[in-house]
Amino acid sequence: MIFSSEDDAPIAIDLLPEWQAAPGNGGASLELEIGSGHGGFAVGFAERHRHRLLVAIEQRSKFAADLAAKASRRGLSNLLVVHGDARLLAPRLFRTGALDAIHVHFPDPWWKRRHRRRRLIDDGMSVMLLRLLRRGGLLDFRTDVERYALEAAERLESLGFDNAAGHGRFAEAEAEEIPSTREKRYLVTGQRVWRLRLVRR
Repeated sequence: MIFSSEDDAPIAIDLLPEWQAAPGNGGASLELEIGSGHGGFAVGFAERHRHRLLVAIEQRSKFAADLAAKASRRGLSNLLVVHGDARLLAPRLFRTGALDAIHVHFPDPWWKRRHRRRRLIDDGMSVMLLRLLRRGGLLDFRTDVERYALEAAERLESLGFDNAAGHGRFAEAEAEEIPSTREKRYLVTGQRVWRLRLVRR
């Protein structure tokens, strides 16, 4: 099921759509958020960057529906909310090299060994992220789990991402950075967030 920012009703999207024709994009940049949660980043991004199209994929149906409704109320035609599994949907929605940026914020680390296959940043998903980004495209990764951050940095750099902060290093928060709903809490409590800003060569 796919939710539009135009209303609360589900809509269908063609396989590999021509995103440049989407409302609010005007042929400008195309970006993806995987796991939008309560939508703090997606809404903030769409409000600040009206000329950039953001597709937010969220696996939990209630969160996706709530975010779509919020985008509709605020008139954010440059935010499209999609309900489903990004592993399955992203290759069907975007051509190779189509994305200017991908945002992955606070994915579940799935600590138990039997759950490792559910991790978002595994080998298969990492290769897909690299393939969907254009050359010079940005992967914006954030987590509150240091071990997950270290493992993600090692895996992503080994696949062909360049680390903007330097090999194995984490980026500092930028003044214009848009926090997710979860990160807003961390900004108040002072909890550490590990950031990777990785560029496709």
